[in-house]
Amino acid sequence: MLRGDERFVGPSAGRFVTAEQPGADAALIAFAAFTDQALRSTNVAEVAQRAVEVLQVTLGSVSVAYLVPQGRLWHAAALSASVPVALASRLRAGLPLRGPQIEAALSARDVLFVPQWTVTVPDVPDTETFGAVALCPTYRGDTLVGVLAMGIQSAADWTERERSVFRAVGRSLSLALDRAHKEEQLRLHNAALQAQARSLEAFAQLSADLGAQEHRLALIRRAQEVALALLPRGFAAYYEPEGDLWCLKAQVGQVRDPARQAALDAGLPFSQAQSLQLPWDSGEPYYQAAFDPQSDGLKVPGDGLGALASLPLQVGGERLGVFTVGQFEARPWDAGDRALLAAITRSLVLALERARSVTALRHYSAELERSNAALQGANEELEAFAYSVSHDLRAPVRHIAGFADLLGRALDPDTLAQPKVGRALTVIREAAAQMNDLIDAMLNLSRAGRQELRLAETKLDALVGSIWAEFQPEVQAREAQGHQVAFEPAPLPHVQADPALLRQVLTNLLGNALKYTAQTPQARIEVWAETSPDTWTVFVRDNGVGFDPRYAHKLFGVFQRLHRAEDFGGTGVGLANVRRIVQRHGGTVSAQGEVGQGATFCFTLPRRPALD
Repeated sequence: MLRGDERFVGPSAGRFVTAEQPGADAALIAFAAFTDQALRSTNVAEVAQRAVEVLQVTLGSVSVAYLVPQGRLWHAAALSASVPVALASRLRAGLPLRGPQIEAALSARDVLFVPQWTVTVPDVPDTETFGAVALCPTYRGDTLVGVLAMGIQSAADWTERERSVFRAVGRSLSLALDRAHKEEQLRLHNAALQAQARSLEAFAQLSADLGAQEHRLALIRRAQEVALALLPRGFAAYYEPEGDLWCLKAQVGQVRDPARQAALDAGLPFSQAQSLQLPWDSGEPYYQAAFDPQSDGLKVPGDGLGALASLPLQVGGERLGVFTVGQFEARPWDAGDRALLAAITRSLVLALERARSVTALRHYSAELERSNAALQGANEELEAFAYSVSHDLRAPVRHIAGFADLLGRALDPDTLAQPKVGRALTVIREAAAQMNDLIDAMLNLSRAGRQELRLAETKLDALVGSIWAEFQPEVQAREAQGHQVAFEPAPLPHVQADPALLRQVLTNLLGNALKYTAQTPQARIEVWAETSPDTWTVFVRDNGVGFDPRYAHKLFGVFQRLHRAEDFGGTGVGLANVRRIVQRHGGTVSAQGEVGQGATFCFTLPRRPALD
């Protein structure tokens, strides 16, 4: 049986269309347009308004509203034109949604169809005129954000078509709200990523700025600028204790209240300023969502500060001050804010430590430079003195040797034949010769310190071979006395060194090896080299008399000897010259030995791979 305002569309339609409705094609077009908009639009208000309109266009004489919660009341965000005027006014002002059926529908997150509507809401006009009501709750995530409500005055129940259309519109509206929620979450996520990118850029710039600055307060101001760039609408202040006050040392941004700013400029009482004292004593940050001026001993009225974060600065284990960031409005400091401020102060502390180290290093370098200059001057004076003395000594030595020769020629043969006279002249001549050798050694030592290095590729094989050839007369003389001298050089590398100075080094080491094996019937002298990634180490080993290892530290000193001059000649300067030459090449020298077990001397030279 048809209601009075209905007509049958056709046997295949299976549903009724009211006489007041437009044609079925117009309804389908309107519904399709709404579905397309719900799939594309992220404007919830527009989609809700379109849902209200499409229900009225599609179903005819229905009243539709989309309600959203505001506090304890539900307000109309969209209304169809068919809603009675008085009811529409009350829906816009807001009304509660109560009742077992309504609450059950909202908690079940399902569509509710209420036929035979008999509920009369007190103080809400026209609610008793509806014969049936339908409610569809909409959610954003897990949060109830609205209710799509539809009522009909001309019938006491809903047809299957009306139910299907209402469900479809409600489902499309819910999908649109869910998609808008997801897009909003994506927008917030992108905004967070952009904020993180800005933070990283700010930190990169902060690191660059802090690395180029050494002044303490300038570093702190730069950190304050970065903090306010990432946490706007506030100011940053840095305090250090001086006597019984916390003194403001650096500030970026101003407090809104001039009287409060003046109080900060004047200094805060050390024992009463809780926002500074607590982090100073604990070494931990102190965050206040709503700053209380009285907690800092401030009695200045006015709007100056809402939230405050206070972070202590400790450099090298020493408490330095308190870094604060204030916000004009009260708000909680979330985990992101705290991580941001912790990162800023950590970068600042590292920069302050680096600046302190750089300053100390600069002072140390200046002091070292002055010491080096003084040492260089002393060395130059010492070398000049040694050179001068060596030259000045030659004249009296020549005189001694010359007059000894004259004396020998002037004495008659009988006098010269006397043992004491002949011995005295011999001692004078040998002492003069020894003095000449000593002067030559001192000159060589002086030149080694002043002579410019002329580095070149040096073939150690050829250099050692030519030096040993110079010792052949001495070797042959010893072999003529029945002593054997075995020289065993291993293959040697090419090195970068001053050939002339390196010849002095090897001549001295090989000469010593030959000298200190003079009493060894089967002498053996070995030469070889070992390599490491950075250096070559050259060894000269003999099986001669050796030395007491307790006195090895004296070997390379000037005029230091570990054997009697009567047993082994020499000036006591040769090994000192070896050390000076090797050190000028950037190497080191050392020696090992045992009495009667021979000795091994070695020196290092920087390795140049291109010359290997």
